[in-house]
Formats: sequence, C-alpha cells, structure tokens
Amino acid sequence: MVIAYVSPPVVSPRPEKESVQCQRCKSPLVMGYDEPQCLTCGYADYTHSQDIVPRWARTSIVSAATRYVVRYVGDAMNLADKLTHVRLVRHNNRAIFDVTCPFCEGSMEESSLSGKRPEAREQRFKCEVGHRVSLVPRKNGMLGWR
Repeated sequence: MVIAYVSPPVVSPRPEKESVQCQRCKSPLVMGYDEPQCLTCGYADYTHSQDIVPRWARTSIVSAATRYVVRYVGDAMNLADKLTHVRLVRHNNRAIFDVTCPFCEGSMEESSLSGKRPEAREQRFKCEVGHRVSLVPRKNGMLGWR
C-alpha cells in the first residue's frame, strides 16, 4: 500500500534588499568604486555589505597578462599554419601590443606605416632580424597577422 504525503512548500526568507535610495534626499544611489553613492548630495553608503576586492587585486585586460594566439590571414598558402603570440602591456599611460615574431620567436617593436595606404587600424611591427608583421582586425572581431 502506498501512502502519498504532500509536504508544505519550503519558504526561505529573502535577504533584505539593500537600499537603492539615498537616505538624505531619496534620489537613486549609483555604485561607485567601492560603495553606493548619491550623485545629488554626495552621500556614500559605507555599510555596503558586498565583499570588496582591493583595487590592487582587481584584474584588467592589461594586468591579466593574457597571451593571445594570432593566426595568419594573408594570401601566402605556405604561411597558413604559422601562429604568433600577442599580449597587451602597459606603456606609459596606454596599452600596446607585445608581439612575438612568428619566424624567429624574437620580440617585435612597432614600426611606422609605409607610404602605401594601409587598412584601417593596421599596426606594423618589426623584429631585430628584420621580419615584418602587420596586425589587422578580422571581420569577426579577432586579430590576424600578415
């Protein structure tokens, strides 16, 4: 004999929703770097309960040190399997590409564009041996080299 038992639904208490209004002027709070702030009166809610990661521990695309593998996108069939490695590094106040030469594995420096009309956003690099590589954006948003 089977006895059916229907248990009452389990209701978990919802955590209290954090205030999204300023306690002074009742305007909406906007999340700043570390805590919600009011843009109208300057009030900051320091009781914000989320775990705050220190600024030095936050990662950005530059500090992540991700190395990208870039494929050849030119017309030469014998270079179709050649790959190069590219990563972003900080130089003064901007991020630039650090390109590894696909032929001699040396470091490459950015060089000036020639007199020919280059493609939009093309960046050219040259290694110490003299190999030249151009980084070009592909239609799918990724980088390619030729």
